[in-house]
Amino acid sequence: MLGIDIGSNTLRAVYMDTNFKKIAEYEFIIGAAKNLNTSGKIGDEAILNLRKALGTLALKYVLKDAIIVATAAFRKASNAQKIFEDLREEFGASFKIIDAKTEAKLSVLGMKRGLLNLGLKQEFAYCDLGGASCELSFRDSFKSFDFGIITFYEKNQKNFNQKSQLKTIDVKKYSAFIRKIKDKKLKIHFLIQDKRLCALAFKAFEELREIKQELLRLKTRRIVLNSGVPTSICALKLGLNYENYDFTKINGKKLCANDFLKFGIKLWNMSENEARKFVGNSRKNYIVAGCFLLYALFEKQELIVIDEGLREGVCLAKLKNIAF
Repeated sequence: MLGIDIGSNTLRAVYMDTNFKKIAEYEFIIGAAKNLNTSGKIGDEAILNLRKALGTLALKYVLKDAIIVATAAFRKASNAQKIFEDLREEFGASFKIIDAKTEAKLSVLGMKRGLLNLGLKQEFAYCDLGGASCELSFRDSFKSFDFGIITFYEKNQKNFNQKSQLKTIDVKKYSAFIRKIKDKKLKIHFLIQDKRLCALAFKAFEELREIKQELLRLKTRRIVLNSGVPTSICALKLGLNYENYDFTKINGKKLCANDFLKFGIKLWNMSENEARKFVGNSRKNYIVAGCFLLYALFEKQELIVIDEGLREGVCLAKLKNIAF
């Protein structure tokens, strides 16, 4: 069974057997949420990327038998229905734009399966930070928040010169001093000397007021993360390249809030070629923006990374006859 998640930045697909075993998995950079804030539409480049990705999958699978869902960017875009009508004619496939609550439930279904495979049965909250939205789930509570890594970055990168040479302090030299700093904004101020990048990092705190209040209300310390930012940072921390990414090495690994700041800065200071090697093409800036968001969001929670999510969730729902 082939499950496809057309997200706001990537298309992720998984082929599973009837025993819920993953046979193959795929990821393609789409960039559906790019410029969505200003245009209100999925751009031509993203449509082309989407068509190419589906074309690649169509060489191996019959797409009319696939379960294909689309999320936040397509919920917001005025041309989403037209795009899928055209793609349906081309590939014979059915596309379903799911609402935020359904997205959260299906993603949690996939994440729980990943946890079960690791023998982790404790109670967790689940956070899925995507390109255009963020879902937070705990027990029977499923909430979606109107921000994501692409929309956040594009909204706050006005007049931002990406080619500027950033200055950072010698972290090793001052590591003991920096570790003692409790105030997150003060820590950012010391670590990043470029005022524009600091401003982007500070904006994350403003963006997260509503979801932070919800997180405090939930009073949970164990949180599962499964989107592209935590998996990419976990892979970077382990020294994995984008091409040799291995979900079995990612699943169950733990991160802390400071990891997002540390590796976000490290990633930003890489050249485009080096960053492409670790996180893929055209993802560097968005991953960094996501790092700032997750750094601002979490405090001392136990953060566990799981690669499984929506694409696995739709397959599990189908195999278990769960309607959505």
